[in-house]
Amino acid sequence: MPCRPATLVAIWVVLLCFSVSCGERALADPIGANAASDMWQVSADGETALHPFPHAPYPHPSRAAGHTYDGKFFDAAGHYSDSTVGIFIPAGFKADAKSVDFIVHFHGWSNNVSKVLDRYKMRQQVEASGVNAVLVVPQGPKDAQDSGDGKLELEPDAFAALLHEVAQFLYEQKKTRSTQIGRIVISAHSGGYKGASHVLQIGGLSDHVSEVLLFDAAYGDLAGFSGWQAAAPRRRVISLFTDDTASGNVELMSLIQKDGSALRIAMESELSDALLAGGMPLFIYTPELAHDETMQGRGYYARFLQWSSLAKRQQK
Repeated sequence: MPCRPATLVAIWVVLLCFSVSCGERALADPIGANAASDMWQVSADGETALHPFPHAPYPHPSRAAGHTYDGKFFDAAGHYSDSTVGIFIPAGFKADAKSVDFIVHFHGWSNNVSKVLDRYKMRQQVEASGVNAVLVVPQGPKDAQDSGDGKLELEPDAFAALLHEVAQFLYEQKKTRSTQIGRIVISAHSGGYKGASHVLQIGGLSDHVSEVLLFDAAYGDLAGFSGWQAAAPRRRVISLFTDDTASGNVELMSLIQKDGSALRIAMESELSDALLAGGMPLFIYTPELAHDETMQGRGYYARFLQWSSLAKRQQK
């Protein structure tokens, strides 16, 4: 992503200015002894499947002729034809007969699903968080410098259609006991902001989304996040940012406050469990982590999920 530089002095000015102030019925239980499938890769952290779905972001007419950024051309065949969706079920997951909670992550530039799962230690972090939820990572622009997100960005209710397809797939694979969608946490890193913002605006499942986690991702389309935050008091944006997105985060803070929501802002050194448990929109500036380290560098993805409203796994 292109950078938006900001000085540390500007950040402290911000700190002073912004003072601390589903639709389907449950089905019969199909889980049995033959739940394993050849498509699932099993590790100590859980099970992973990479599977194509009709309502994945691509292919889509918006990139049928490819895309050019900064003089570099990304053709449709190599970068906008992959309908893979990564699905990860943590080892401690316990299927509920009523619904399934989900974490849906929108990746950044020059990435693909397999690389994202490994590079940002997403399997390990979801398992470590203790949430009883399934991680879903749709393939956006594949290994391309592009924030477009095809169907999920441009087609109303496409996100709902995709997540229902995933829920049905999990049920048929005997990994879950219901096709009903429960709570959803949306996360985005870097260029994943556009898909995440538009899903909140037109995706069809905004009422299910309880938290939005941004990892240096406030580059644009900010009204989608602030509008979602303003629509219900229990919703919550948490944004961890570097100098790269400092100005975007300042703008997002302003939009959220204009919509009538209080918020908290802190230096990374001030971050505590009490702040994460507070329930307000929370903005955290890190002067030390690099842009590409914000998710996994200090385990913040797991930590933020741990304090989300997703159901926690019950110990036996």
